[in-house]
Amino acid sequence: MDPALLRYLDLVQRELSADDVLIELGGRPPGDPRAVWCALPNGSRLVARFAEPPGEPARVSRQLEELAASFSGLSSGGGDPRPSRSGSTHRLDDELEGLASRAGALGAIVVDDTSPVIWGTSEPRRDEVDVDDSLLLAQWADDVERVGVNLIDLLELDDAALEQALATTSLGPGARETIAGHLQKIRERGSRSPMAWRRQVAIARAIDRVRGPAASESAAHGRFISQHEQVGVYARAFANIYRLILAYPGPFSELQAEGSVQHALPLIERLVLALPPIDPHRGAKILRLRRPS
Repeated sequence: MDPALLRYLDLVQRELSADDVLIELGGRPPGDPRAVWCALPNGSRLVARFAEPPGEPARVSRQLEELAASFSGLSSGGGDPRPSRSGSTHRLDDELEGLASRAGALGAIVVDDTSPVIWGTSEPRRDEVDVDDSLLLAQWADDVERVGVNLIDLLELDDAALEQALATTSLGPGARETIAGHLQKIRERGSRSPMAWRRQVAIARAIDRVRGPAASESAAHGRFISQHEQVGVYARAFANIYRLILAYPGPFSELQAEGSVQHALPLIERLVLALPPIDPHRGAKILRLRRPS
């Protein structure tokens, strides 16, 4: 069995908080109410099984279809479970996924000093996500949680329940409308599980701490560490313009992060410098800057 395919199934299981995720070929579709499935292009089925029937099966089904559609070349006999892209990008993302796991981080990414490009990520790639998008998500998350409400919990509520939850706070009508607007914009980015949103928000906040308007000068040079209850960040500069960033849900072991990065960075640097130039979706062509020889 292809290890990449097994990693993909594990990722779907984590995204949906399912008991088990598997690929079925042939036979009848599952009739168990605890199972949600969708068809794959090769005729097989992607099946997620839960301990209890999902409370919102239609929403879970949409999430599963979205995860399946995000990957090309998926087959029951192997193949590349990541989006179709260059081999060096594929390898870089795999290395970042392994680094995040070894470092105990929610995610690992590579950005540069100035462009919106995310050069590498341990997360499934989404076309709409770049540095600018992440900075905006971090701002929305901070705005929501600054008034004492939990962003992830609110994302799970429908409009009526959300209005009721915000009404129990000390917020005035204008502030409640602003928060509801932020949440709607976040929801428009697609259905995700609570754990997936926690990772996405933590990564966005980590990018903000390194590249955002309030980033400290130390974040742009050498090593940067931020231990905060809201998000933990370990960032390491390399090849003059790049930043390797680890995102944590809160305080973390600096020793574990440092050791994991120290071991992985030489290969990650080689893979980043081997990447082709990227034309970011927001317009301008990004030309790769090489290290001075």
